[in-house]
Amino acid sequence: MADRAAARGRGRPRAGEELETARLLQAALEAFADKGYDGMSVRELARRIGVSHALLTARFGSKEGLWYAAMEHAVAEAERIWRQATTAPDLDDLEALRVGIVRQIIFSAAHPHVQRIMSHEGAIDSPRVRFVVDRFINPLRPLVEQLLHRLVTAGRIRPLPYATLHYLVVGGGGALFASPVEAALLGAPDTPDQDTIRRHAEAVADVILKGVCTP
Repeated sequence: MADRAAARGRGRPRAGEELETARLLQAALEAFADKGYDGMSVRELARRIGVSHALLTARFGSKEGLWYAAMEHAVAEAERIWRQATTAPDLDDLEALRVGIVRQIIFSAAHPHVQRIMSHEGAIDSPRVRFVVDRFINPLRPLVEQLLHRLVTAGRIRPLPYATLHYLVVGGGGALFASPVEAALLGAPDTPDQDTIRRHAEAVADVILKGVCTP
């Protein structure tokens, strides 16, 4: 945990370093998604990313520090998506829920490695899975639950547990992109374009909302 605090305490990179840091973090996500946290050494990470072991240690402190930085770099975007959708004053509650679902699935298409990493981490208890839940999911959860509560109270949807919505959207909607080999065998395009991604996201949102909306 001390490594995590040290890594996060290094501050925002200077403007000239931001692009390089983003490249390193994206490469780290891909590496952790392939082999999991325990299966990936810092030395192999450095080799795959194409930088020196010393640079990674200096920039992020440790393998753990790099994992936290990479996940925060990616998952913070998903947090912003739901926060914007659930607090938008010009959106009807049902439309806000739909917007959140669609944008989450588009995020999953852009960051399929996040779901693959969480498939590793979500099955075991570790500081890493608790970091994701405590840092991103729990702060956002009350906003989503309040949205669901308003819709249930208004008689517009059936009661929907938060965890059910989470896994339908993140696990179900994002699986097409997190499991590209299986998806291709089922007929999905190898590299879906933005129109295909949006159509998939909207189809998933419509199926979920059709299932929970009251007659």
